[in-house]
Amino acid sequence: MSSRLVLTDSSAWVSYLTGQGNTASAAIGELLRAHRVAVNEVIRLELLTGAKDEAQYAELDDALRGLHLLPISGAVWGRAERLRFELRRKGHVVPVPDALIASCALLSDCELLHADRHFDLIARLTPLRIHRATG
Repeated sequence: MSSRLVLTDSSAWVSYLTGQGNTASAAIGELLRAHRVAVNEVIRLELLTGAKDEAQYAELDDALRGLHLLPISGAVWGRAERLRFELRRKGHVVPVPDALIASCALLSDCELLHADRHFDLIARLTPLRIHRATG
């Protein structure tokens, strides 16, 4: 079993937090048990923005603070700028947050767990590695 971190996009977290029994939800559970879950500031922002009230916000904030935090550095911003430029030249437009998240995974040399079609597109056109649930 790998010990590498897996950047977990908010699209996968939604499945896990709402109790959906899909592969993304199961994968997050496995990764949490193995202490391999990573997030970044963009993912934190997306998740915390979706909290229904103060109590849920505080609980989620506390849980996210216990995970590996991958920084959105200047290099990540630069990679995201280049990524969006290259994708647009090929006729594909991806949202800025998705470009930042993918670039963070690329520069951190980790896989990305998601439930968002934009990341599959990015993975087809770049070295982005997608985490596939086992079992």
